[in-house]
Amino acid sequence: MPHSSAQPDATASIIAIANLDQQIAELGDSPGVEDLLILREEFLADYDALDRASTLAEGRFVTAQDLLKRAQTRAAVHRFAEALSDLQVAQGHGASPGQILAMRASILIATGHASEVVAELKKDLIRSPSFASRNALATAYASMGRVDEADRLYAAALAGLNTTLPFPYAWIYFGRGLMWAEQGQNPARAEAMYKQALAYVPEFAAANISLAKLEMARGDYAAARKRTSRVAQSTNHPEALALLGVLDVRNGDDLEGNAEILHARQRYESLLVRYPLGFADHAAEFYLGPGNDPERAWLLVEQNLANRQTDRSVALAVKAAEATGRYQQACELLRDHGRLVQVYLKILANW
Repeated sequence: MPHSSAQPDATASIIAIANLDQQIAELGDSPGVEDLLILREEFLADYDALDRASTLAEGRFVTAQDLLKRAQTRAAVHRFAEALSDLQVAQGHGASPGQILAMRASILIATGHASEVVAELKKDLIRSPSFASRNALATAYASMGRVDEADRLYAAALAGLNTTLPFPYAWIYFGRGLMWAEQGQNPARAEAMYKQALAYVPEFAAANISLAKLEMARGDYAAARKRTSRVAQSTNHPEALALLGVLDVRNGDDLEGNAEILHARQRYESLLVRYPLGFADHAAEFYLGPGNDPERAWLLVEQNLANRQTDRSVALAVKAAEATGRYQQACELLRDHGRLVQVYLKILANW
């Protein structure tokens, strides 16, 4: 499915997922299956696949490739400091500079330190222009709010793709959607990008949930409910369950809606036991919203902010401070992480 095709073929996603599952079955527990399992989790919210990838990677740490796989799976569940440590050891074991740069950059971007790696990513793009190098620099720019530059690079990455696999197309459109929704503050453009991602992979759970939130924001509750119901039924995704509960309560079905919110709470707590850092941010949002437990949210916000200093983690800290009255503690937390002065001012204005 090259990017030049008129319209993505939805059946290609069904075939690609079936082929992915066949590859996973054929590889068994062999090295390399971790990549495929993480891919399945990223698109289909398959947390059993994530469990299996993590278990396998934690048991293999002899070679450079072992350590790279472990770094990848640790980063997938936001164990960023441990992942960076693995990369250092892998480098000493002879891992290629390109592999190290790609993973290190993704971790620094995810933890709010994109500016530290932009220069290296620009050099890498000049040295080796490719889908990977364009996507990496675009993601760094997006996290820094340089949305126009990022969007041009995302578009260039898409234009250079030549594969029948729908996953990379969907991933780029999803990344562009997140950027326009968050840094770009352009929900209409974000919605268009999410729809493009779903045209390639209709089963893409995170894209469906992100689109449903925008549908809710503009008042299309019927579309949002249909979308979240489909995701909740197929994946048991806690965020989809929570959104579905909110929509059902709004429609007057308190019994069903509250049951769905309770189910979401149970799912979050189960995931937090296994991956306390991996789900701290989304669980905090849940407890600040339909989960209605600001004190629980505050604990998760503290944990999340200690692990990653992104605009999103700061915004959650501000929201949790407002919900719990912990303005002084929030200021101290944010000051420790060197965040923006206007964030302090926003908190202090409410103190």
